[in-house]
Amino acid sequence: MKYQKILNDNNRQVFTQSYKGQAYQVYEQDPYNASQNFLYKRAMFGLSVYTPEELSKMAEPKKRRIKKVHRKCQLVLNLWKQEISIGWTNEMFRHYFGEHPALKIFFDNTETDPKFVNKLNFKDLNITKDMIVEKLYKAGILPPNFYSIQ
Repeated sequence: MKYQKILNDNNRQVFTQSYKGQAYQVYEQDPYNASQNFLYKRAMFGLSVYTPEELSKMAEPKKRRIKKVHRKCQLVLNLWKQEISIGWTNEMFRHYFGEHPALKIFFDNTETDPKFVNKLNFKDLNITKDMIVEKLYKAGILPPNFYSIQ
């Protein structure tokens, strides 16, 4: 790749990467279609994905089902984030202190607590959207035909 100097509309220099003489910029591509993204967002954010007008027209059983799926989704993701955090802290303790007998209690206790809310964000835990989708799919939160939905 080489850098090419080009001029934008205001005659200012802009340096971009070029590929075979053409300037380009790579954007992250979402591999999921609109229907898949809607199901993902509804599981992640619950009723907040709907407008007030849509909510007023929605039947109560459907609202309850969406809330239930959303709660289950949040529980699954929270426990998963705890598992990752526990793994990282244990790895850090082992790295700095080895298998010290005084730390055995930390290494043996790797249980998650559903009442504890892990506030670390996905980015800090290196969790991608694809990983979240796969976790929700395996947990039965996303439908079995999720990957084939058009």
